[in-house]
Amino acid sequence: MRSGEIRYLCWNKRNGILTKPNLILGNGEIRESAEGETTEYVFLHEESTFSVEHIHPKKNGMPNYYFVEVTDRNQKKSTWKMEQLPIPKYLESLS
Repeated sequence: MRSGEIRYLCWNKRNGILTKPNLILGNGEIRESAEGETTEYVFLHEESTFSVEHIHPKKNGMPNYYFVEVTDRNQKKSTWKMEQLPIPKYLESLS
């Protein structure tokens, strides 16, 4: 965002990005590894912690990897590997 705030928005799989997000988290914190291999975006929401980890490619042309981890108040963790989807044709002119 222009204000510098880090936000995380997500949609249920059946919804498109032109619909209202199902979850909006704000006031994210950025944590980078010392070697620059990973960047983690951490958000607090109610009694849970949401972490989005970006693993940077070691070489040009290699894929980026993204993981989302949710830790609840009982320290139970759920983790998902995210897939990078292509930008829809109707949004290509905005990128």
